[in-house]
Amino acid sequence: MESSWTFVETTIPRVPLPPNSEREPIRTERLVIRPMREDDLLAYHGLRSQPEAMTGTMRGRPDRDVDESRAALRDFLSPNDEKTFLFGVFLASTDEFIGEGGVHTLESSTCGWPEIGYKFRKEFWGRGYATEFLGALLEAWWRLPRSNTRAHVASSSIPKGGDTTEQVTAIADVQNIGSRKVLEKLGFIRFVEWTEPDTQEHRLGEPVTLVGYRHVA
Repeated sequence: MESSWTFVETTIPRVPLPPNSEREPIRTERLVIRPMREDDLLAYHGLRSQPEAMTGTMRGRPDRDVDESRAALRDFLSPNDEKTFLFGVFLASTDEFIGEGGVHTLESSTCGWPEIGYKFRKEFWGRGYATEFLGALLEAWWRLPRSNTRAHVASSSIPKGGDTTEQVTAIADVQNIGSRKVLEKLGFIRFVEWTEPDTQEHRLGEPVTLVGYRHVA
């Protein structure tokens, strides 16, 4: 990622964020999007046991056991819900768990803005669920109460003209065409591309090219 950063006057969601106990389920045509619970662990482990679903993660491998999934689930639960906006994704027709996602950090290490991500079980790919989920999630995100702030962000994220309107970002592997199409369909704008050493265990240190996208309300 570039080394040029700048301070901007902008807005971010008011923190602490609304706790899981105050987050109403988000309902779409086919999905129920709700906060995760401790009793979702086995279903969550099923997702994180799929190599295909974990290709975009930092380690790039499935969890070795349920304890690794339990540790990952903590990001979704109190008290971490004060600083994340994460949800499970369930089929409205059957209540089956099919994926998860949301804003996992309010201050991304790559560009300073909040960053969004998601993952779905492989058998539910290609059916439009990611687009349906992310579109509904973004609507809920932009409805959160805001506070004024001075943010430290990557200069490349500021569009020409110096517009410092708040944004949420997403990072995708340049070769992940499916996720990039989802982001672009929902109005995310590509703003940066860079190459860095991979963190995934099976290709640790090898070059990987990433693309940064930004979205404004």
